[in-house]
Parts: sequence; structure tokens; C-alpha cells
Amino acid sequence: MSVNKLLARIVAPQVDDQECAIPQQDKHLHDHTYGIKSDPMTHFTVVLAALIHDVDHPGVSNAQLASEKPALGRLYENRSVAEQNSVNLAWNALLSDEYAQLRAAIFDSE
Repeated sequence: MSVNKLLARIVAPQVDDQECAIPQQDKHLHDHTYGIKSDPMTHFTVVLAALIHDVDHPGVSNAQLASEKPALGRLYENRSVAEQNSVNLAWNALLSDEYAQLRAAIFDSE
């Protein structure tokens, strides 16, 4: 929710309609906001990344997590254990049947 709120607060520059043609104006807005204001897929991607960032995160450091769950530490070679686990769990969820329509909307191919 916080990331979505922050994205909504990206301020676009004032662009005078008389100043330039519409396609150029659109490009200016796109460039100024890094595409977030004009590209729904970019907005979706940022929000999805924020959503999955802490999936299954127990609230301890990676070193502590690897110590408490050595199998998980070994799986990810004690590197960014919580983050890699979050991405792995989210990816597996995305590949489940219940998200087939979402995959069809965001993936180019199988």
C-alpha cells in the first residue's frame, strides 16, 4: 500500500498544451516520471516487487535466519536468504493454476 501511495505522489511537470505537440508532450511526461505514470506494466511491476519483497520474512537478519533454518541457508548459500526465499515462494505461487489469467496478462509467452 505504501509503494502504491508513493507512486501516486510522483509529480508530473506542468506541460503547456500550446508548447508542444501531443506525442512530444507524452514523451516528456513519460521521461520525467520514468515511465511509471504512463506505463501500467511499470507501475504493476513496482507494486508487485514491493508486495513479494517480504513474503514469509520472519523479521530477523539473513544471518539469523540461516542460523535458525540451516536448510534454508544452505539452499541459498547463505546469501540474501530471506529475499531469495521471498522471490522463490512468490514465483511458485504465480505459477500455480489460480494465477493463470494473471500470467497470460503479464507474460509474452509460455
